[in-house]
Amino acid sequence: MTDEEKREKFIRRLKDAPHGAKGFFETVANHFERRNDTSVKYSATNGGDMRLWAHWTSSRGADKKQIFATLAWQPENKAVFARCQLTPDELGLLGLEGGEKPKSEKEPQNSDIRLDEGFWRFCVEDFIRILEAARIKLVGA
Repeated sequence: MTDEEKREKFIRRLKDAPHGAKGFFETVANHFERRNDTSVKYSATNGGDMRLWAHWTSSRGADKKQIFATLAWQPENKAVFARCQLTPDELGLLGLEGGEKPKSEKEPQNSDIRLDEGFWRFCVEDFIRILEAARIKLVGA
C-alpha cells in the first residue's frame, strides 16, 4: 500500500466523524507537516492512523528518525486515541489526566490516552504543546 493510499484510508475512517474531530487531526497534521524536523505519515494499522515522526541529528552526527506519537479516530467511542513518548505521569504534569501505560511490553510509546469531545473540540493547541513535549523527550534522550 502506498503512502497516499494509507492517507486516504485514514481520511475515509474520518468520513462520519464530527467536523471538530476532523479539524483536530487537520490542525495537528498542519502543525507538524510544515516543519523540517518532523513529518506526518499514515499507516493502515487498525483501520488507519496518523504517525508523527521526529527527525534529528545525533551527537555523533547520524541522521535519526523515530515516531513520537500515533493518533487514530475511534468512531465507536467518538474519541481520539493517542499514544506518545510521554508517560502517564508526564501527561498529568502537563494537565492531561487519564493516560495509561500501554498493555503491550513491546510498545515503544509510553502512554495511551483517549481524548473525548470536550478535549478534541476545544483543546487542540494544548495537545500540540503536549506532542511537542513528547518530541523533545525523544530527541533529547
